[in-house]
Amino acid sequence: MAKYLYLFWSLIFFAVWLVLFMHRRDLRYEIIYVSILFGFGGLVSQTTNIIDWWRPLNVLGTSVSVEDFIIGFSIGGIAAVIYEEIYRKRFRKRRIKIKDPGNPVIFILSFSLLYLFLYYVLQMGSFYSSILAYLISLAYILSVRTDLFADSIFSGLFMLFIGSAIYYLLIFIYPTFIKDFWYLREAWYTRLYFGVPLGEYIWFFFTGAFIGPLYEFVNKRKLI
Repeated sequence: MAKYLYLFWSLIFFAVWLVLFMHRRDLRYEIIYVSILFGFGGLVSQTTNIIDWWRPLNVLGTSVSVEDFIIGFSIGGIAAVIYEEIYRKRFRKRRIKIKDPGNPVIFILSFSLLYLFLYYVLQMGSFYSSILAYLISLAYILSVRTDLFADSIFSGLFMLFIGSAIYYLLIFIYPTFIKDFWYLREAWYTRLYFGVPLGEYIWFFFTGAFIGPLYEFVNKRKLI
């Protein structure tokens, strides 16, 4: 059963993604746009995560697997629009005149390169590299677009809630899930709270906080 648990986990997220995709037709382009980015991002980040953070069993028995794409794809799409869904937000029809955020491709590529620089050059480890990359990139987003602050914070909180709820469900189904998948070393962020490593709560919050306003930022869109 263990090797199918990661697939089951990723499909739970995909089910949430599908509900949002079907319900918010006006946001489908945003959902697909961000989902594809973070689907491939999930594959890239997994190449570092398996070294020092976790090594989930998967159906293919490989280091990087299809589940990594599915879960990255799904989490990206959910985080992109969960704030809009909860608060019934929609895009303003006309693009707003704001400070030019720069080329969106360059910004997204810079985020990826920053993560890889922190991990491979500064050797900070996958947890610290991801959180610091989120913090630096998010600080830039909010310095340019202060109106996206609420989107960022609430997206982070909603993703923290969704991620935690799914963790608790998986632990209920498979109690040794965390111990079988994670490297639980002597680090403050690996301490378990309600059976889940503290770092996972932190990661879900910052993932939501970064992805939530990302589409609006790079495409100069405003929510109303």
